[in-house]
Parts: sequence; structure tokens; C-alpha cells
Amino acid sequence: MLQKEFYKTIYKIAFPVMIQYFIISSLNFMDSFMIGRLGEEAVAGLGIANQYFLLFNLILMGVYSGCNVLISQFFGKKDIKNIKKVLGISLIIGVILAVIFTLVAKIATFEIIKIFNQDPMVLDLGAKYLKIVSLSYLFMAISFAFGIGSRGVRQAFLPMICSVVALFINVFFNYGLIFGNLGMPKLGVSGAAYATLIARIIETICILALVYIKGSILKSSKQELFNFDKKFFDDVMKVTIPVVINELCWGFGMIIYSVIYGNMSTKAIASVQICMTIQNMFLIILFGISNAACVVIGNEIGNDDFNKAKLYAKKFIRLCVGVSVLIAISLAFSSKYILSIYEVSKEVYSSTFYMLITTALIFPIRFLNVLLIVGILRGGGDTSYALKIELFTMWLIGVPICFLGAFYLNLKVEEVFLIVTLEEIVKMILSLRRYKSKKWIKNLVNNIKTA
Repeated sequence: MLQKEFYKTIYKIAFPVMIQYFIISSLNFMDSFMIGRLGEEAVAGLGIANQYFLLFNLILMGVYSGCNVLISQFFGKKDIKNIKKVLGISLIIGVILAVIFTLVAKIATFEIIKIFNQDPMVLDLGAKYLKIVSLSYLFMAISFAFGIGSRGVRQAFLPMICSVVALFINVFFNYGLIFGNLGMPKLGVSGAAYATLIARIIETICILALVYIKGSILKSSKQELFNFDKKFFDDVMKVTIPVVINELCWGFGMIIYSVIYGNMSTKAIASVQICMTIQNMFLIILFGISNAACVVIGNEIGNDDFNKAKLYAKKFIRLCVGVSVLIAISLAFSSKYILSIYEVSKEVYSSTFYMLITTALIFPIRFLNVLLIVGILRGGGDTSYALKIELFTMWLIGVPICFLGAFYLNLKVEEVFLIVTLEEIVKMILSLRRYKSKKWIKNLVNNIKTA
């Protein structure tokens, strides 16, 4: 009976999240693929502009993921009123962040791009894209708040539907605005930015319509969303801040990696951007499983059923290991076929291919790390310890190794990419030790006053 319930839950939560991540990855892939037809400088410019978006997205996801830990546990406790208050807090913070990041992108566009690359053509293309696409951040903040909150209350199909709509809108306008098809103006990189903006606006309208017309658990009045006191806000922040710092430190680390690769050469950053885009397409199953683990484990801990939470955690680990091996094999054997669609130089092709093989080899370890930190430790309420693991492995191992390999050992980009994987190995050892200790199981909502 428990086995059947487990796989039913996987279907209800993990499957729609997988589809949603596939759609998000497809949006990035289509942008990268279509822009790739314009040349390596266009790929590099788009990739660099998206590093700024990555920073915004990681802070935003930190806030929403931290809040979702509480939403999941409150849902296990059947406390709908406090779920809506947590959603209200996430919306306020998300909108403030979106406004700040949009203003900075408008005021300091070229300064942001210059951090990563000094090539005049890359600078011009990246700036054009960033100025336009930054207008989509506000819409993202609203749609993601309701989307991630929906997962916490086991309504993951709702944001999935909206992402499907966004995918078709984005591809349609990419095709029209980048190349001047369908009677639209030929705007190149700027066309990709406008397509993303239009898709995000429609996605936000879609999710709000479904929440309020279909009568979702998250359907809330202004009073229900924002009627909380300072103590409630502080309690939410105690859980959320470690997740935000976690995502920030990881995000800054990824940006530092991009700065290092970008200063190696334009070909190096183009290779890394193509590799990361392809890699993300193969990570969607992991994201689905990890999000499902966070929700399911959080629900059971909120319901004080710790034994069931531990049993589910064990099942998720077994599932993740098996699936990761299959995906790693698929990536290794399909790398050449996927790369053949890119019109890049032999040097970029060769570097990207070797990085994809490295990615395939490390996939099972990376899968397990994300499941343990994002799914099990975070879902269990152990957000502070997850932060410590991420800080130690990225900033004391990954980033220093990347810097030394690129500028002191003068290694090729694919060789630097290889030695940085040591970070994942150490992270796996630390995460497994914490999991086996059982200290990650923490009911957070019992200490927060019930509405």
C-alpha cells in the first residue's frame, strides 16, 4: 500500500515538475539554439546576460524554496490560513527583488556585461538582450510564487500547464522576432528578449487565472495574504534566510565560474554555455524527484510522522541512483548528435563534447547531491546544515580549483571543467553523513503559532 502511495505521489508532484523543468530548459535551449544560428558572439552575449538573471533567479528561488518548506509542513498539518500568510510574505519579497534587479539592469547594463567579457561585439549583444529581458523579472516573481507554492500543497499540475503555454508563446515569437519570420521585424538577439518578456507576461496571467478561477488552495484575499505580524515574519525568515544564502552562495559561485571561463576566451565561455544548456535538459528528472522529495518529506514531518518521512527518503535515494545512471548513459551516447545542431568552430565543438562526457560521468553523484540537499535535508527542515555543506564545497574547493586551473596551471577549458568536479565528490560525502545521522528531521511549524 505504501509503495503504491509513493509512486502515486511521484506522479502527482514529480511528473508535472519534470514537465515544467523540461519546458523551462526547452525555452533556454531554443533561445540558445536559435541565437546560435547568429554566431558564437551571440551565444556568448546571451549566456553572459543570463548570468545576471541567474543571480536574480537564485535569490528568488531561495526565498520561494525556503517558504515552500513551511508551506509543505503547514499542508501536512492542514493549516491553510498560515499557508496563505507564507505565500503573502514570499510575494512581497519577490516583487521587491524584481524591482531592484530590473532597475539595476536598466541603469548599469554595460557594466554588468563587462564583468564577464570585454569583446565589443559580445558586450553590445549582451547589453541589448539584458535591457529588454529584465522587464520580465516582475512577472516571474509573481508567477513563480504561486507556482512553487502550488507544489507545496500538491497541486503541481497547475504551474506545469502555465509553463506549457509559455513555451509555445516563446518559441513562436523567437521564430518571428529573431529572424524576421511571420511578418515580424528581424531583431536578432533583441527579438529573443522580447519573446521571453511576452511569454512571461502570458504565463503570469495564466497562473493567476487558474488559481483564482479554479479555486486553488492558494486562492487568497489581500487580507489572508498580508495579515501577519512581526513574529510570524521572523519565524518564516529563520527558515528562509539559510536557503536564500545557500542559493546566493551557489549563484555567486556559478557567476565566478563564468567570469573565469569568460576571461579565458570567448570560445571557452561559449563552450561552457552550450554545455550547461544541454546538461540542464538532462537534469529535469532530478529536479522533479528532488522537488517531490522536499514536498512529501515536508508534509510527513509537518504531520509528525517521522518514520514515514525516513522511509520515503530512502525510497527517493534508491530511485534517484537508478535513474541517474540511465540518464548519464543517455547523455554520453547522444552528445555528438546534439552538438551537431550548433554552428560553432571545431575548437568549441571539441571542448563542449569533452565537457559533456565529464558531466555524464559525474551525473550519479550530482543527482544524489541535489536530492539530499534540496529534497531531503531542506524538506526535513535542516536548511542551516545544507547551507554549511554548500558553502564549504563551493568556496573552499570548487572556486579555488577553477581559478588555479585556468590562470596558474593554464589548463584547457575542458580540463578545468573536469577538475572542478572534485567539489561534487566532497559534497556527496558530507551530505550522506548528515543523512545517515537522522539529525535532519525537524518539525518547524510546531514552533510557529497557528492562525
